[in-house]
Amino acid sequence: MRKAEIGVALFLMLIGFLVLADAIRLGFGWGMSGPKAGFFPFYMALGIVICGSIVLFKGIQKLKQEGPGKRLIPEGGVKPVLWVLLPSTFMVILTELVGLHMAALLFLVFYMRVIGKINWVKVIPVSVIVPLTIYTLFEKIFLIPLPSGLFGDKLMPF
Repeated sequence: MRKAEIGVALFLMLIGFLVLADAIRLGFGWGMSGPKAGFFPFYMALGIVICGSIVLFKGIQKLKQEGPGKRLIPEGGVKPVLWVLLPSTFMVILTELVGLHMAALLFLVFYMRVIGKINWVKVIPVSVIVPLTIYTLFEKIFLIPLPSGLFGDKLMPF
């Protein structure tokens, strides 16, 4: 667990340093008309680097004092993670083909029925109402188009 903490801290610090470099390139000061393009990214990245440094320092201290600690993923813990990761990955891929609304419907049917073992009486209404609500809220009320995929317009004609 401690090694994972240290690794994540280093990764976040790397991202922070990359954003800092680009913010410096853009200019992070205050111009005549207000903040320059890199102003907010610079200070956000600076915060990430500082927080990452704190986590890194504490992680190294604890690693030296207490050892590596517990495993990040306990014995037998990979299977539940894969039951979330694989269907979610498949939904992202499916979104590219059939659009977000149909992918959400299929994802909800699969997840509720196969993983949650919920009966069809609850699965069907929920898996239909949630995508319709998302469609109505974003596409019709807020006028924000969501991904329709390659075949989504043909599958959802409304």
